[in-house]
Amino acid sequence: SSVNYGGNLSELTVWLLEKSIKTLKLRGDAQNNNALKIASFLCENKNISAVHYPGLPSHPQHELSKKQMKGFGGMLSFVLKNEEKANDFTRFLKVIKPAMSLGGVESTITSPALTSHSKISKQQRSKFGISDGLLRFSVGIEDYLDLENDITQALRKI
Repeated sequence: SSVNYGGNLSELTVWLLEKSIKTLKLRGDAQNNNALKIASFLCENKNISAVHYPGLPSHPQHELSKKQMKGFGGMLSFVLKNEEKANDFTRFLKVIKPAMSLGGVESTITSPALTSHSKISKQQRSKFGISDGLLRFSVGIEDYLDLENDITQALRKI
C-alpha cells in the first residue's frame, strides 16, 4: 500500500516562492509609499471628487488603521467628478493598465460599475456608494512620477 504525504510543490513553484519572499518587504514598502503619495496627489486634484485610502487622515478609519497596520497597502479608490468619462480615463492611461483583477507589482485600475458590479442596476450601485465614476486602483511599484504623470495626462484628455 502507498502512503499519501499530501500535496507537493513543484521545483519551479518553490524557486518562484523563495525568490518572491526575498523581495516581499521591498515590494510592499514601494506599494505603500506610492499609494500614499498617489492618494494625497488625487485629493488635491480638481477632477477628483473623493479619494478612499486608510492612509489619509480624512479617512473615517484612519486612526484604527494606524493602530492595525504598519503601512496602508497599495489599494485605493477614487471618484472622477466627470463620471461619464471614467471609461475614457482608464483607456487614456499608458503606464497604469485597466484590468479585471487587481494586485501585483504592476499598477492596475478597474471600474466596479463596468466589472464586479455591472450586473447591479445603477440605482442599486448608488445605494452602495458605487458611482459610475468610482475607480479601484491597485498601486504598483513603478516610479512614483511615472504614475503621477500618467494620471495627469489621462485627466487632461477627459
